[in-house]
Amino acid sequence: MSKKLRFFYDLLARAVNEIEYNNVLKKLKKHDLLTDVDDQRSHHFYS
Repeated sequence: MSKKLRFFYDLLARAVNEIEYNNVLKKLKKHDLLTDVDDQRSHHFYS
């Protein structure tokens, strides 16, 4: 019984991690962080 519970716990943990990873990836794709950094850098040096 303990091995079955551990298997389902691991399976659920992997599923939750995959969902969280995909959500973070979508947010990063929507908001390109490198573009913001480049804009701030150019603003700092050219103003």
